[in-house]
Amino acid sequence: MGTKTPLSERLGIVNSRERVRKAIGFEEPDRVPIDVGGSVVTGICVDAYVELVKHLGWDLGPPIVYDPFGMMARLAEPLRQRLHCDVIELENPSVAWDLENKDFKPWKTGPGNTVLMPGGFHPVKDEKGYLYIRDPQGQALAFMPLGGLYFDRACVTTLSATDKKMSPEEWERSIPLYSDEHLRQMEESSRQLHENTEYSIQGGFLKAGLGSNGIFAGHTITDWLCRLLTEPDYAFSILQATAKRAVENLGIYLQAVGKYIDTIFMSGTDFGTQKGELFNPQIFKELYVSNIRLMTDYVHRHSNAKTMYHSCGSNVKLIDYFIEAGVDILNPVQTTAANMDPVELKKRFGGRIVFWGGGVDTQTVLPFGTADEVRQQVKQRVQVFGPGGGFVFAGIHDIQYGVPPENILAMADAAAEFGRYPIRQN
Repeated sequence: MGTKTPLSERLGIVNSRERVRKAIGFEEPDRVPIDVGGSVVTGICVDAYVELVKHLGWDLGPPIVYDPFGMMARLAEPLRQRLHCDVIELENPSVAWDLENKDFKPWKTGPGNTVLMPGGFHPVKDEKGYLYIRDPQGQALAFMPLGGLYFDRACVTTLSATDKKMSPEEWERSIPLYSDEHLRQMEESSRQLHENTEYSIQGGFLKAGLGSNGIFAGHTITDWLCRLLTEPDYAFSILQATAKRAVENLGIYLQAVGKYIDTIFMSGTDFGTQKGELFNPQIFKELYVSNIRLMTDYVHRHSNAKTMYHSCGSNVKLIDYFIEAGVDILNPVQTTAANMDPVELKKRFGGRIVFWGGGVDTQTVLPFGTADEVRQQVKQRVQVFGPGGGFVFAGIHDIQYGVPPENILAMADAAAEFGRYPIRQN
């Protein structure tokens, strides 16, 4: 049985889904698409969400935290519409620490806001007041300081402390496949979103990190960076095992939801810092590109979805390699990092990779500027990135607690106003 086509599409009216599809296909729709809350890296942290809703004078009830690691809020529909959002996330049934996103229960955040956390969320407080998340064996996975806003990873940071070296076969077997239950849930959720909304649906795959941050094949980031230099053949074998397992997961994931999603969020791994790439770009070319290509080729052969990769920091020396690896979309386009000038990025890479982000600086202007300064920067960024399509407006990563609600509204309203095609250059 075929999927239903929304009325607006049948009537030839531009809607969010069509708007995004045109933009990521390097066409100019009616306006630049806007993403606030369409993924775990383009959303609003829950305490900022609460402040925004209060500022609007709305009573939407306690917000749901669907990603406890980043304390990310699920946007209520009235707020999604107020922010002119065009993208909605197909959430994974489990996002952090194997917690199931169900049976939500009240919990107080550090700033004192009542939010809803997954029913399996049971942090343990130590003598200092720190909250710890532990696995079934009692190993600490993450912690939040007293009065904190987020959880940090709890892990050691040196090879001498762990010296754990998993074989590629062990590592591949350790990566879980989607369960039948989760696949059924996501298939039904994606069908409902497709038939009952006109949003562009982003699949939150997150099973293909090929990571440099976090624990990877038993390594911390420090361990992994050392392995890249000292044992490149071993590192390649681990990356290859990860990609092969990811393709297995992609097979069952796309079978369930591939006909409904427009984009697929493949990785949240950071390869850049504020000052430059995290490691030599030649290492990325030799060890990462072919393995990323295994996954992106699979997506392109088995769906119409575009692949999205997230990497904070300065990535300018990696972008050509991302393109070579079959990456369609780059996020968050951190323009505050070295060599990430918006004009140069558009000039060098426009038409070859979609910029999903870079719309406003979330380290500087959004939290510390005036509403008018936010509007002006949004206008400038839209004028740079918007022409010719290939741009989805989003901030540079998530909106944090402390950002004035007026600035969030100014950001969204300016993107909707100045993003109208043809974009005026003044």
